[in-house]
Amino acid sequence: MTYFLGIDLGTSSVKVILVSHSGKIVARYSKSYAIYSPFTGWAEQDPEEWWQAVTRAIRGVLAQARIDSSLIKGIGISGQTHGTVVLDKNHHPLRKAIIWMDRRSVPQVERLKKESGKRIMSITGLPISCGFMLPSVLWIKENEPEIWDKIFKIILPKDYIRLKLTGEVASDVSDAGGTLLLDVVRRTWSKEIADETGISFSFFPPLFESSQLTGYVIEESANKTGLKKNTPVFAGGADQVMMAIGSGVVDQGDVASSIGTGALLIAYLTHPILKPDRVLHTIPYAIPERWIIMGAILSGGASLSWFINRILGINLLEKKLDEFISQELSSRSAASRGLIFLPYLDGERTPHLDPLARGSLIGLTLNHDQRDLIRAVMEGVIFALRDCLEEFKKSGIKPSRLVATGGGAKSKIWRQIQANIFNLPVAVPNTEEASAYGASVIAAVGSGFFSSTEEACKRWIKKEVVALPNCQEVKIYSEVYQIYRQLYSKLRKDFHLLSRIEQDVKIH
Repeated sequence: MTYFLGIDLGTSSVKVILVSHSGKIVARYSKSYAIYSPFTGWAEQDPEEWWQAVTRAIRGVLAQARIDSSLIKGIGISGQTHGTVVLDKNHHPLRKAIIWMDRRSVPQVERLKKESGKRIMSITGLPISCGFMLPSVLWIKENEPEIWDKIFKIILPKDYIRLKLTGEVASDVSDAGGTLLLDVVRRTWSKEIADETGISFSFFPPLFESSQLTGYVIEESANKTGLKKNTPVFAGGADQVMMAIGSGVVDQGDVASSIGTGALLIAYLTHPILKPDRVLHTIPYAIPERWIIMGAILSGGASLSWFINRILGINLLEKKLDEFISQELSSRSAASRGLIFLPYLDGERTPHLDPLARGSLIGLTLNHDQRDLIRAVMEGVIFALRDCLEEFKKSGIKPSRLVATGGGAKSKIWRQIQANIFNLPVAVPNTEEASAYGASVIAAVGSGFFSSTEEACKRWIKKEVVALPNCQEVKIYSEVYQIYRQLYSKLRKDFHLLSRIEQDVKIH
């Protein structure tokens, strides 16, 4: 038997899976860790807590599988993108990691937009936004000089796990593609951006394609994890890229959705699309000479969790989410009852790029109840993703099918809402834990078990259509979406005024 290990360092937890030579997940284990927010808008995590969680999760998988770890022929790593880990010359973190949810770098973002916005976006294929590595690094430079002076390397979150496993500082082109520091066409760090922003080019780690070898498990890590010393560790990639690989997105026309804490849409590209006016993310794919284009919203599953946990006061740990919403959801769409939810609870990215945007319920009447509100929240998340899909279409992409992953794939109701709002058939892959699974696919390709990522996906991953658009619902959603898409521009000034008032009150 041959096995491959996939590690996915997510925002709230790490997931580790063990996959057999036939592509079957034979063991899985997850371990959570904290997000720290010492000040409003800050979001940080402790890299050492990541590593402790990873070691426990790997040991948990090995205990479940009861195999000799020498049968693991490769390890792939996936991880939350955009985050910033700064290391000293001994490779120790100098501070907690600033993660993608962080909003402290608004001044740096505004300055970058003003001084060189379109040029940076045309080089990197990204909109300039808070939480990305470049503005976070500039914030450290301007606000923590005692840390700045000690920086030796700057890496992404998953690459800290690589460092602990192998002792090697390295990254991959897909994760680097989310930093605002990568030349997305050449798939190399941009010396032009580094020089212009005063960041030493020596800070950046070597870059690899996703299935390339980056090192071997060292003895210290083997002892802590139970892995075999010298097990190969491959480059892996950004979680959204690994999600697409783990969902089998290797054909033109496929669009993948993922609803986790945030939510996103991804489309497969044979050439990079660089349109700074479209507020989309173009990054290298986990396949050489291939790219993906992505639209991302900041509050996807987080919107539903917020409403059920904070507003309804129901602990989701005690009930399965799909069972709960199946029982509590209105049988009629909230859109058909004139109710719209804007899911901008933590600001918004695509297409508005506005950290000060705020969530809203529009159209409330005395006739609405809890069931309508839950449905409105779910529909609002998909309307926000429909904004991303419309941007794809403006860029010349012609979607033919949606591959659903994450929370949006597990819920039958959410799958049907996606089919109706997108007006596309929805397919679900036969894989779970898509990002971790994608990392295991990469490990299988890197080890030579498959000749290419495309071959691995065709062999291991099958996709079944589980939801088709309902013509009547498509018509209603299309009409209400035209209202939805105008609401942000009408409310933008008020969102900003409310944010300013809130901030002034906190200061005084």
